[in-house]
Amino acid sequence: MMLYLYVQQNQWIVMTLLAGVALMLVFCLTYQAMWLPRGAEEKSEVIKVKDLPSLFAWLKSSVPWVIILLVLISVGFAIATVLAKASRPPNW
Repeated sequence: MMLYLYVQQNQWIVMTLLAGVALMLVFCLTYQAMWLPRGAEEKSEVIKVKDLPSLFAWLKSSVPWVIILLVLISVGFAIATVLAKASRPPNW
């Protein structure tokens, strides 16, 4: 099987390769974040949650940055998808 470089004709191949690279990067970074030293948990217990900035400080100290990034990307994708579908309703 030959891999043609004509992107319009084989754009699914390019998208599949990019998605695979992105998933492998996320998997490797998540695996690395899971095996961090346990000192981060002691730091997260010191922070008392009283208002919104302290909540963000607590999340930043207790949740790995990879998971925070995935949640933010998922929220952004959901908002972009809803806006794109709302701007072009189906023509039934």
